[in-house]
Amino acid sequence: MGKIKLAIPKGAQERACVPLSPRERVRREGNSALGLILCTVLGGCAVINSHTPAPLQPHETWRTAPTTPASTNTEEILAADFWNSFGDPALDQLMAEALQANPDIRIAAANVENYLARVTATSADRFPQIGITGQGARGKGQTFGPETSSAYNLGMALSWEIDLWGRLARATDAARADLLAQREVQRGVYLSLAASVARSYFTLRQLDEQLLITRRTLALRQQSLDLFQLRFDGGVISEVELSQVRSEYEQAVAAVPQIELFIAQTEQALSVLLGRVPGSVARGLKLDDLKNPDIPAGLPSQLLARRPDIRAAEAQLTAADARVDAARLAWFPRISLTGLAGYASTDLNALSNSRVWSGAAGLTQPLFDAGRVGAGVDSAQASRAASEAQYRKTLQNAFREVEDALVSRIKLREQVTAQSRQVTALERYAELARLRYENGYTSYLEVIDAERTLFSANLNRVATQGAMLAAAVDLYRSLGGSWMDARILSDLNNNASP
Repeated sequence: MGKIKLAIPKGAQERACVPLSPRERVRREGNSALGLILCTVLGGCAVINSHTPAPLQPHETWRTAPTTPASTNTEEILAADFWNSFGDPALDQLMAEALQANPDIRIAAANVENYLARVTATSADRFPQIGITGQGARGKGQTFGPETSSAYNLGMALSWEIDLWGRLARATDAARADLLAQREVQRGVYLSLAASVARSYFTLRQLDEQLLITRRTLALRQQSLDLFQLRFDGGVISEVELSQVRSEYEQAVAAVPQIELFIAQTEQALSVLLGRVPGSVARGLKLDDLKNPDIPAGLPSQLLARRPDIRAAEAQLTAADARVDAARLAWFPRISLTGLAGYASTDLNALSNSRVWSGAAGLTQPLFDAGRVGAGVDSAQASRAASEAQYRKTLQNAFREVEDALVSRIKLREQVTAQSRQVTALERYAELARLRYENGYTSYLEVIDAERTLFSANLNRVATQGAMLAAAVDLYRSLGGSWMDARILSDLNNNASP
């Protein structure tokens, strides 16, 4: 298994670790400004420090390797709709509904459109701005003369900041990187939503199974209570034994509404994920009938490079790099062109015969701004440092999530196997304890202990089954995937169509 090499772009070497005094900041700004003026006059140009990669090297292999046979179709498996691998048509229908109607999907799409518009607006600053001007005025005085007169003008104005140093280009690069990050956030919304729907559905099926076990236990304890009530009425047993049986019965009675409450809350939460009014949710296969898919062995760590959160963090770091460059380039002179062509006259009827035009070029160079530009550079560098730290944190968290999901699937599967054997043994223990009590070899306390332990073990086994299925979902989610790309493209085409 090869190593993953996810390069982290690094900024320039300067780091503002100690705040400058006002006098020192003014001195540096003055020297920098004078240097830039001299550089401009001599025809030179400053060079922005390049960014060199600093790869983060994780372990060569996962801490917990999958136990299934190796396969070469990992990419194909992770590119497909992962919920289909559980084999439940009801889950497939719920997922289709969620991906179509969930509000977060619409919010993510709208945010992408917002950032796309920002790119257009930022990029527009690099091009000439042309507009039509018109004015009409009437007055008397210094401008209009000693007599009351009118003045009219109509023309076309042009303004253009020449991006000689690339400041506006870097600002556009930052906006494009923000757009890429937002698109990855949109992919992450799809991935998170699908995982949440699957996990909620498995929790619901787990609670359904636990409710079934509880009601079956309650029915058995009702029969025991009725039988012991008859025996007590006949004077065969004491009130102590009757009270013991009634206590176990009431315990099962109390467990039913508690599980029903959890079911209602889970259904309501799942309904919100589906984009509908809270209510009941259709079920499909039982928990024991759901497939537990196997992820092929030999998962390359490079798969994590396509995770939406990693891609988003990388794009945000790229945007921060661009903003650092743009902030530094604010020291350079700004060259702008302006022009006006049109007509001006004191007589509206003669306006077309009075042509006027003008053109100008201007250069603006900051000399002293009380630390505004320097503070902008410091702010951009600090934001860049935070983005780099966030990128590293995202990478580390991604490896942790995959490791957690891998070890959870393996250990939970082992736990389910052991718990199933425990339930089988406890069923035999409860049967033998009841026979011993019926034959007078032991008290009813042994029967109560056996049935109580069996009831608890059954509930725990079902809970572990649900957790094992949820761990499979977590593994699919932590590895990312590309199944959402086709849906995003489809939604984009549908919104673009008239």
